[in-house]
Amino acid sequence: MLNTFELTVRELRAQRDSGSPVFVVHYACDNIFNVRDQPPGVSSIAVASLFVSQVTVWSVIDRPQDGERYVLESFFTFLHERPGGRLVHWNMNSADFGFQTLANRYAHVLNVPAPKTPSAERLIDLDELIALGYGRDYADHPRLPSIARLNDYRMQYFLSGKEEAEHYGRGEHGDVRRSVSEKVSMLAWLTRKVVDGTLETRHSGQRVAFAGGMLDSVQIVVTSGQRMLEVARQLTRRHSNRPTIELNDEYDAQDLFHSILRLYFDDIRKEDSVPTHGGSASRIDFVLPRNKLAVELKHSRPSMSSKDLGDELIADAERYKKHPDVRHLVCLVFDSNGYLENPRGIETDLSHPHDGLAVTVRIFER
Repeated sequence: MLNTFELTVRELRAQRDSGSPVFVVHYACDNIFNVRDQPPGVSSIAVASLFVSQVTVWSVIDRPQDGERYVLESFFTFLHERPGGRLVHWNMNSADFGFQTLANRYAHVLNVPAPKTPSAERLIDLDELIALGYGRDYADHPRLPSIARLNDYRMQYFLSGKEEAEHYGRGEHGDVRRSVSEKVSMLAWLTRKVVDGTLETRHSGQRVAFAGGMLDSVQIVVTSGQRMLEVARQLTRRHSNRPTIELNDEYDAQDLFHSILRLYFDDIRKEDSVPTHGGSASRIDFVLPRNKLAVELKHSRPSMSSKDLGDELIADAERYKKHPDVRHLVCLVFDSNGYLENPRGIETDLSHPHDGLAVTVRIFER
């Protein structure tokens, strides 16, 4: 049975393929905590067509003689003329920030009844959609700029909500306009990546087409590592004790893991060189350039402490973030002898973005 995430993504793909309009909405306003006796004032509202490169922005600086009245009338006219289109937004569903707040401000400024707001069935909260599909910890807080950086989106004019309110207070509406325009373009770009299966998060990579479905590339790598011991054992149970691969060292493990990855990935680069660190060369075991993944296999040893492993992985992340084909590093640590204490804690401490490089660490104790 399909979940809400899968149903929504399928619907958006169908609308893309049929040419049906889908719009992305964002706006900036005064500080919602400073306004006491009226809805917060609005500086700019932006709308982007999701599958067409078109952005419309209404700002108080566009028509100084009408100011906020022009902004609000233009936006609600836009909605009225498109009664059935889906609307993607980012957290515009609270009592202080959202479509109802805009309608209330409209009524306050124009001194008329508030216009009708879009029904809940038309709205898609992109933050909630990503959380449903990838988990609620898909990016560090604040999540919008974090997920944008993880996907290599270059922000030039981005201002946080607090910063936009500060610029509003100083009358710097040109800066606010540029920020809102960039944000709505960013939201449209991220939504398209969700629809295409190419969104990358702190724990997941681009999706891979397999057996009629779409699988997360990071989860493929992690699950393959989890099952590798069972695969190795099965290889020893050959008919009539025929020769087979034996896992005697890290190179044997690397060859076996390479074979497993071939089931899912077409382009696998083995042992790519990375820049030298501390006078010694290092290698990435595998690079999957189409999926922007690096995969490193590590084996614990009696002398390896949890701190040693952590220091190694931090150094690895420092190097791998410079690799042009890598945006997510997956470290699989095989600890069948139980040398490492508190493996779950190590995974939690080390699995987080490192200066824009997503890092996933998994330790297998058997």
